[in-house]
Amino acid sequence: MTAILLDLTDPLSPAQHAQLLARLEQQITKAPRGTQFTLGVVSEDPSLWGATPPLCKPQDAASANRLTQNERLIAERYESRFHTPLRNRLIDMVSASGANRSPIMESLQALVADSRGFLAFDGPRRIIMVTDLLQHSDVLSFYRGGSWKTFSASPEFQRLGRTLDGAEIQIFQVPRPSEGVKDPAVVEDFWIRYFERQNAHVPKVTRLGDL
Repeated sequence: MTAILLDLTDPLSPAQHAQLLARLEQQITKAPRGTQFTLGVVSEDPSLWGATPPLCKPQDAASANRLTQNERLIAERYESRFHTPLRNRLIDMVSASGANRSPIMESLQALVADSRGFLAFDGPRRIIMVTDLLQHSDVLSFYRGGSWKTFSASPEFQRLGRTLDGAEIQIFQVPRPSEGVKDPAVVEDFWIRYFERQNAHVPKVTRLGDL
């Protein structure tokens, strides 16, 4: 299962936009047959949290048996029932909303909880996050000096679940100005500890630079 969280509350540059779609396309191509994909967004509006209806990756033409299967029919089904709908959803969602807040943790947990079967699935689970990692909500805000230390000492810490047990984490980090964040190293430290607490794998981070 693969759940993709898009934190695009600020616009991407054309280069970042192109990179992101190429990177996500690569992830889709590499995913095994049968992988379930869901998408979610980071939004200051909780009504927008959650997951899109799941799409499962079917057989593609590259794995077809030329002697016993119709490659053209398999390719058409792959495009019409899976690849085109998923890509269209991604393109529609990769847009800026101009939000004033960025509740990344809350949106992530809503996506996981709303992705059908994700919590109970005992096979490979993967989270792909497109984000600047700058959490900004009532629970924690890096702009107000938040850190893992302040978060772990707060009452909100008790709300932290363990829903990502054993999950792989791929982060496509969008570099953005971090004025107001006193120490950017605090951001990296927080997320390492967050995913460790969730018992997920150490995140793999790829920066979507444009210079």
